[in-house]
Amino acid sequence: MLFDAHTHMNFEKYSEEERRTLASEIGESELAYLIDAAYDVASAEQAIKDAEDYAWCYAAVGLHPDQAPKYKAAATAAEASRMMDEDIEKIKVLAAHPKAVAIGEIGLDYHYGNDDHEEQQELFRKQIRLANELRMPIMIHSRDAHQLTMDILKEEGAFSEERKSWFPGRPAADGGEEPDARVQLHCFSGSAELAAEYVKLGASVSLGGPITFKNGKKAAEVARQIPLRYLLSETDAPYLAPEPFRGRPNKPTYIEHVVRRMALLKGLSYEETAAALCENGKRFFNL
Repeated sequence: MLFDAHTHMNFEKYSEEERRTLASEIGESELAYLIDAAYDVASAEQAIKDAEDYAWCYAAVGLHPDQAPKYKAAATAAEASRMMDEDIEKIKVLAAHPKAVAIGEIGLDYHYGNDDHEEQQELFRKQIRLANELRMPIMIHSRDAHQLTMDILKEEGAFSEERKSWFPGRPAADGGEEPDARVQLHCFSGSAELAAEYVKLGASVSLGGPITFKNGKKAAEVARQIPLRYLLSETDAPYLAPEPFRGRPNKPTYIEHVVRRMALLKGLSYEETAAALCENGKRFFNL
């Protein structure tokens, strides 16, 4: 059984026929669970619809940092804050659905050098607070803002002892349990050292197609060094297709290639790795 801990069946460019075809392929595959990750209000609504339509599909609802320019363009700071709060309230309503299992994807993206950092940070902080209010897992997008992402998560209580007390623990090396903050670093692109810091705080590290790339050395090193019990598998489809499909649209069914590469990097069997990653995903999202 395979688990895709972050994908986009809700991709806005899919036609309904394309989405049905994708669902049919998933239904015939080894993929048992899929988290349909939102990036705006419309995609959150679609993720909920997908989750209602397919037993293997669950929704993460949230506002991606690329929504920040919309608030930046508001006439006043007060208007920007009002617009943001209205969107977050819509996410809160959607999060009450029984198949909504996380707040995400949320975070920071400084890759494009836009002048919306203040709005990104406000949006991020407010959604961490929402996740804490609702006691839900958090799905993080972080690009070219690794340290600030961690700092904000700490400041907003994402790794607090109180938050960890809300969730069952995860397996520890000694066979017992250790605290779990239910924070997923989606498509993690940082160093193995940073990943180790995150897992000490109680986070889980999610890896996708880049671990199969020839130039994906950082991601591969994370897979090697971080114990399997802290890892999740994802596709981020339709983005970041793994080898041998790189350069083409990604699909959730390509998760097999991510898991096979992770097994190779770990020196484990495919079956053992797939089973462990599936259990990790089920535990993380309370399935």
